Amino acid sequence: MIILDFSQFLPDIGSGFIIGFVIGWAAKKAIKVVAFLIGIYILSLLYLAKIGVISINKEAFSALLGNLENSLLVFGDKIIGLIHSFSFGTSFLIGFGLGFKKG
Repeated sequence: MIILDFSQFLPDIGSGFIIGFVIGWAAKKAIKVVAFLIGIYILSLLYLAKIGVISINKEAFSALLGNLENSLLVFGDKIIGLIHSFSFGTSFLIGFGLGFKKG
């Protein structure tokens, strides 16, 4: 008969949850700040284009957004690679989800 001692997993589960919660909370706050700044930047560009101070190259702007999307996908793949341990990874994901929701 195999007896599992779950107490050996508690440090991984607890630390994974706490780290995940903090990172999730901080990620949501950072995303809000970045989204606000990008919005202000785009609005200022549109205003300057409307009054004729600048002209916007729409093709280059679209290409820039495409490059940003690819960079985010590569970053996501790297994050997934870091979460490899089941006990740490599961609690990290749960903590990240709760932290992101609360943030």
